[in-house]
Amino acid sequence: MLKGENIICISWIKWDYLPVIMHHMMKRLSENNRILYVDPSVALTTSLFHPRSLGSLLERMWFWFKGVERVTKNIHVYYPPPVFLQYGHLAISDRLNQFYLGHLIARIAKKLNFCSPILWLYDPYAVKPEGQFSEKLICYDCNDDISSFANLKHKKQNLFVSGDELVKKAHVIFTTSRNLYHAKKEKNPNTYYFPSGVDFEHFHQALDHSCRIPDDVRNLAKPIVGFVGSITNYRINWEWIKCMSISRPEWSIVFIGPCFEPPPHEISKQKNIHFLGQKGIEQLPGYLKAFDVCIIPYQGETFLKSCQPTKTFEYLAAGKPVVASDIPELKEYQPMVKLCKSTEEFISKVAECLAEGIDHTFVEKRIEIPKAYTWEARVEGTSLLIQQALENKQKQMQRRCPPA
Repeated sequence: MLKGENIICISWIKWDYLPVIMHHMMKRLSENNRILYVDPSVALTTSLFHPRSLGSLLERMWFWFKGVERVTKNIHVYYPPPVFLQYGHLAISDRLNQFYLGHLIARIAKKLNFCSPILWLYDPYAVKPEGQFSEKLICYDCNDDISSFANLKHKKQNLFVSGDELVKKAHVIFTTSRNLYHAKKEKNPNTYYFPSGVDFEHFHQALDHSCRIPDDVRNLAKPIVGFVGSITNYRINWEWIKCMSISRPEWSIVFIGPCFEPPPHEISKQKNIHFLGQKGIEQLPGYLKAFDVCIIPYQGETFLKSCQPTKTFEYLAAGKPVVASDIPELKEYQPMVKLCKSTEEFISKVAECLAEGIDHTFVEKRIEIPKAYTWEARVEGTSLLIQQALENKQKQMQRRCPPA
């Protein structure tokens, strides 16, 4: 594992969020390294078009005014100021944002004495690395095709071009899906495939008799079909959920996680659909214990090709049956993960899982899958490749500048 390094992590997901890949990686790397975790900036124009996001903007501005927060011994979190326009709309605006944020982050890093840092990027758009951090290495840990989230064609194109620049410049690239791997490998040979991981022991607690089911889910009608994660309208296939709710009114459908926008009216009016909000990671095994079937009802052709949901391993570590959209990265885990292409198939496969009941043979097969994908193993593997990249970079410099 890396030791004694200064790491500037620039993320597209804020620190105080449901823990996903960047949180897990940085927490483990912080055991032997110093981390400056940079939250994503909020765009001022977003609040103009989406007034509900004004509260989030004001909250992030307050964090920015408070300054850098030291959340653990070796992790500092920097909350950058808002930018005027979201990335992708205008190339000149993107360049101004990148220059502005790069300058601010470099200044904070210098103040914290982050000398010769490793620049570990999850957000490929926030900054344009040009040596302003005195970085010794640029690592791009690509866990999603973020450009696929854009709903405007010109924005997708601008984001693609901007992300492409980083792909060509990075010294090492990690990808969580094979689709991302092949796309980046064509442009940068130093690209490696590393799926997400899982805190196996934590989520495996769902199978422990002492694990307590939380009160807000304990008394819901059984069976319970559950989802854990961020809830966004562009990503969730609400048509599947609506049809399941109407055709199976005796099922309780539970969503755990932050809602970034109100769900469609035809969803929120259904009496058997329950939104229980964001929960701490320590509570999640209890909720998974209450679920009879776990679901990943994602949509979006481009998004599905590149995603590798971390929650898959968490569901399986809890011994739960999983029904998901037809995500290529999950095909190898069939039949323990059942994949669907239509509304009818989705509902029938959930029903199939419920009919199976608690089959201990299936439970054992499910929990075997995530055992091979711990976060510790991912940190070790990526650390080794970063160390090799640093050594190769050093050798290249020595060849260019041989000793006198």
